[in-house]
Amino acid sequence: MDTNKSEKMFDLVDQWKASGKSQKAFCHDHDMKPGTFGYWVGKKKRSEEPATGGFALVDMTGAPSGRQVEITYPNGVRLLIGHGDLALIGQLINLY
Repeated sequence: MDTNKSEKMFDLVDQWKASGKSQKAFCHDHDMKPGTFGYWVGKKKRSEEPATGGFALVDMTGAPSGRQVEITYPNGVRLLIGHGDLALIGQLINLY
């Protein structure tokens, strides 16, 4: 991908956000297809997200042994697991 094109499109995304206009109106003003612009809006958003795969690192070293880890899935299912069983936690996360 051409870096200059990416920079130009990301700049347009920033201009759109600052404009207060709808994507459709912004695209009309800049002679762009809304679908193409939507692609670049999504691409910029993904480029700004941390590359953690949607999970955050949790450092449990030094935590009291009576603590539990709670996993809540997007469908609302909640699991409480003793923090020492990291292999089980990993398997449960990968199941979803």
